Amino acid sequence: MRASFPELGGAPCIELDGNRSILITGRCVIALYSREEMRIRCGRLLVQITGSELELGTLDEQELSITGLIAQVGFLTEGA
Repeated sequence: MRASFPELGGAPCIELDGNRSILITGRCVIALYSREEMRIRCGRLLVQITGSELELGTLDEQELSITGLIAQVGFLTEGA
């Protein structure tokens, strides 16, 4: 599954591979990191990933990947 958020201006592209990995492409920073929850800030969008055994894979200027057993992916925007 692939999702993008053009109405948020420069927001990321997010790809899920089943419930085992997520790839976020775009400028993002890690706001919270644990084995059960990660929050990724991408401009005005906050991506919340919950699950178990979550691990950071790729991390560079344009790409971030997380693996593990993903239970839920949620989205919050500033001002929402």
